[in-house]
Amino acid sequence: MKRKERDGAYGLCADLRIPNFYTCVQCGACASICTASSLDKRYNPRRLVECLITGGCIEEFPLEKCFYCYACKYTCSKGNSVADIVKVLRENAGLDVNCEEECRDEVHCNSLYESGLCVTVDTHTPDKFQEWGSTWEKIHGDMKKFRSKLGLEGLYRKVPQKSLDEIREIVDITVNKRYNEAGEIRAVKKTIPTNKIYLFHSCIADAHYPGVTASIKYVFERLGIEYIDDPRHSTCTGFAHYSGKIPFSTLLTVNARNFALAEEVGYPNIASVCHTCYGVLMESAGILKSELGKRVNEEVLSKVNRSYKGEANIAHVSEILWAQRDRIKAKIKHRLNGLRVATHTGCHYAKMFRKYAIPNLLDDLVSVTGSEPVEYAEKNLCCGLGFGHTIKPEQRHLTREIAYRKLMSAKDAGADVVLVACSGCQMTLDRNQELIERESGEEIGLPIVNYAQLIALAMGADAYTVVGTQTHSVALEAVLERV
Repeated sequence: MKRKERDGAYGLCADLRIPNFYTCVQCGACASICTASSLDKRYNPRRLVECLITGGCIEEFPLEKCFYCYACKYTCSKGNSVADIVKVLRENAGLDVNCEEECRDEVHCNSLYESGLCVTVDTHTPDKFQEWGSTWEKIHGDMKKFRSKLGLEGLYRKVPQKSLDEIREIVDITVNKRYNEAGEIRAVKKTIPTNKIYLFHSCIADAHYPGVTASIKYVFERLGIEYIDDPRHSTCTGFAHYSGKIPFSTLLTVNARNFALAEEVGYPNIASVCHTCYGVLMESAGILKSELGKRVNEEVLSKVNRSYKGEANIAHVSEILWAQRDRIKAKIKHRLNGLRVATHTGCHYAKMFRKYAIPNLLDDLVSVTGSEPVEYAEKNLCCGLGFGHTIKPEQRHLTREIAYRKLMSAKDAGADVVLVACSGCQMTLDRNQELIERESGEEIGLPIVNYAQLIALAMGADAYTVVGTQTHSVALEAVLERV
């Protein structure tokens, strides 16, 4: 497929999302840690940057293999991100959707248009994801009943009609726009809030594991943390964007609207449930501080009577609970002594914005419950989600290969459970286990639990009406037998 060179280096130099990759010293650190390269040696991030710098040909480079795990950015001494380079190359080459007709035909973008969410129970039906097996088929069929037990109506979070109208207008305006101008992204000032939290839902968590958000609310309320659950905000669009199904212009402007909503209600501390959301919101907040923010306000948000002033403070819910860990410890009713927990930190938290990440955050939260954090060889490995790898049936084997390595490493280290802080990671490691076991001949049986679910259980939350353990593919008996 032809990639048209534009504005030098395939249009990369004209995009403020791309740092000066000409500073690359060709050390190869990115290639040594790259998830995609571990599966396909043709995918060599060092070699890609070399070709871009020297004017070499990249026609045969398998851009589609990128997992967007940001291991390249994490390890680069110059701050370069080959994942972002790949993302922009795909956009500029027309490999990702970039017009209204294409977007409206794509299920995840159409879901954004119709519901304000990228992922719902309807986008991940068993017939579309046969690899998730009989457990997902049963859970999917019972999801409305399960959500009812959690006090939730219908099959997914309902965004009010007025907000849907705004989201649809933004999509219509932005799908044909290109925000690829040069400039400088300003640093985001980040603090860990203790109150006035704008709870930012994860569409994957709400679709697959609604007990995650219910557990967060349970813990917040018992700690007396003031938060707002505003139904007007949309998805961050990250899952569909990284899959090449929603353009950057739509992602940026939809999230500018989300930030404006938080400012309007006086809750500027936006706390995401998901690590992909966290990464998208952090990136968007930095870009909107540039001159591009004025364009977004003037050209798009003004059309829906919104304006973003640049006051959003982005955090992940796990950071808020980490800051309150001593108070949590005092409220534990069931100490989970003897439970061996392998923690997995999502790439879009630990690797995408390394300087803001709290080291050992999840291990610290595990220890609060009385559980024992387990060290394992593949602790820093991506879960395997890969976004497009999960959407496209012909690429799902790539997801399972990485997930298998992750799960077996945790199991070999003696873990009873894997603990995550990202909804996409939870879905990947949980839903795929049934087929991974059949393909590998290995019995894995590792429950995948969110940190908020584990803390809520230890604080006395009901496993079914709060934590929602019935929506998991791998049963949580290893945890439940201790409470």
